[in-house]
Amino acid sequence: MGVIMFLLRSFTEGISNVWANRFLIGLMYLFKLGSSLVLLFPLYVMFSASFGRNVKASNLLSGFDLSLVIDFVYCWRKTLPIYLATLVLVCVIVVLAFIFLSGGFWGILRDGAKKREESPVMERFFGYCGKYFWGMFKIAILLSVFYFFAFFIFLFCSVILDAVAGKVSLWELTSARMLGQFLIGLLLFFFVNMVGDYLRISLIENPAKRFFRIVGRAIKFVLTNATRTLSLYYSLSLVSAAAIFIYLELTEAMSAMPPTGILILITFLIQQGLVIFSSFYRLVYYSSQLVLFDSLSRAEAYAT
Repeated sequence: MGVIMFLLRSFTEGISNVWANRFLIGLMYLFKLGSSLVLLFPLYVMFSASFGRNVKASNLLSGFDLSLVIDFVYCWRKTLPIYLATLVLVCVIVVLAFIFLSGGFWGILRDGAKKREESPVMERFFGYCGKYFWGMFKIAILLSVFYFFAFFIFLFCSVILDAVAGKVSLWELTSARMLGQFLIGLLLFFFVNMVGDYLRISLIENPAKRFFRIVGRAIKFVLTNATRTLSLYYSLSLVSAAAIFIYLELTEAMSAMPPTGILILITFLIQQGLVIFSSFYRLVYYSSQLVLFDSLSRAEAYAT
């Protein structure tokens, strides 16, 4: 019961902290919207130029026609490599931009968790962006290595799962093996994400320390408080999964309705609502873990 109350307190205070700094939700939303437009605009131009005068395009949304893809690649065979290279370059720029902005998100939420009232807030936000950029960049590189190892752990677990399942028909009929592989992959992916969050928390709490000392402190904190850190992160993830499930159910129900102007508008608003919610909830992840880290660090300091 004590752990549950502790997690609920971290969750509620995390939400309160994000709401007190709700301009961060707008910044996160604008970043996601701008990134999507930048990434999709070249593809939109190519597809509209290829299929805009093609009668087959009317069937694109109701069914898959491989000839459309073949025609598309043939039409753009000379310029497609340029578009692909541009897409990769834009993706790199978007990732770097998010790494830059993440310092501001974490810094402002850290101030909120510690009840620091300073101003002006936008000056602090972009100051944190610059201050923590190099550390956030190194964390992103390190997480790439962690994801690499997590992928091999997933493959190893999949081999064991296949060996246990064998050729038993029950496993095939119930798809238990596929479900097991999905859950293992999900847990590993979430675990690496969580470690990355606590690496960022350790960075903003100890920016003057050497990077590998920050890494060591973060990993030690996660392992020492594994029950609470894992419980909080996976509980937050369950709420996120429930929101996605509700969204999918809504869109599936609306896809069966006759397309009208009002329905298209409602669908658009629901989609944008999901983006706003995901922006808000991503910040709740950050804020809740900051509250948890601060509470446990103060408890450890008091105990010693």
